[in-house]
Amino acid sequence: MKVCLGGTFDIIHDGHKALIKKAFEIGKEIYIGLSTDELVKKLGKKAKSYREREKQLREFLKKFGEAKILPLNDVFGPAIEEDFDAIIVSPETEERAMEINKIRRNKGLKELKIIKIPYVFANDGIPIATSRIKNGEIEEGKRIKPMKICIGSKNEVKIMAVKEVFNEFFDEIKIEYESIEVKTKKQPFGKEIIEGAIKRAREACRNADYGIGIESGIREEDGIFFVEQYVAVMDKLGYITFGKSPSFQCPQWILEKLNGKEMKEVIPFKDKEEMKKGAVWFLSKKITRLELTKLGVLMALLTRKNF
Repeated sequence: MKVCLGGTFDIIHDGHKALIKKAFEIGKEIYIGLSTDELVKKLGKKAKSYREREKQLREFLKKFGEAKILPLNDVFGPAIEEDFDAIIVSPETEERAMEINKIRRNKGLKELKIIKIPYVFANDGIPIATSRIKNGEIEEGKRIKPMKICIGSKNEVKIMAVKEVFNEFFDEIKIEYESIEVKTKKQPFGKEIIEGAIKRAREACRNADYGIGIESGIREEDGIFFVEQYVAVMDKLGYITFGKSPSFQCPQWILEKLNGKEMKEVIPFKDKEEMKKGAVWFLSKKITRLELTKLGVLMALLTRKNF
């Protein structure tokens, strides 16, 4: 199988290593496109010279075997016309591979098999990237700067849940927190719940390493109405992961009273402390909203570790 991949390879990190390793696992002929100095400049990047990058790439390839290095004068390179069988990509470059296949189809050429490897994460759960290494955020896959987390809500329970889970999940990293108010639909239903979580996360992530969005609402499934809570965790590179708290069936008397109102306006909580504990606590007198929210946040972080 003839396999291709490409990149700038200014600093060869674990993400690049995973791409190259996969290429040698599945391919007999390996072709690596290396961005020329002209392309680097055109893309608005800064990198070592082509000669330096080619030298370090050839040195690294000695660990794997023979590969042909081709200069990339544009973002597509020879992949739009050569008789390759497959292209190795990361989640970040998958869309580019789909563009390549579209061009190949228009030319009457066979499509390349797109083989996507998962992100390789630093110990802060954010994908390793050359830009992060250059900015002094990470070194050898480890966070060396404090991490900033922004929560897209002023709700005390949500803030507390995020802090407790993140402090435990990233116990070796110094974390700074802030929260901002984000307006979403008053009483979301169905897909509006996850849309609200994404909106909160995206707005919170503008000036932070992570933006956290937590949204609860009601979703119907096979005629049954569930109270659900979604968590969206977006990092500064735009990668987003999701989690969900345990859901429960919404009692009929609550459904009848909602009619555009929020849950907290319908359930007869005695005081603010009971309101903080949430609807499931009111119904069970056992499980609090904080406990449910922490589970959702944890679920959203689970795939941010290397396996």
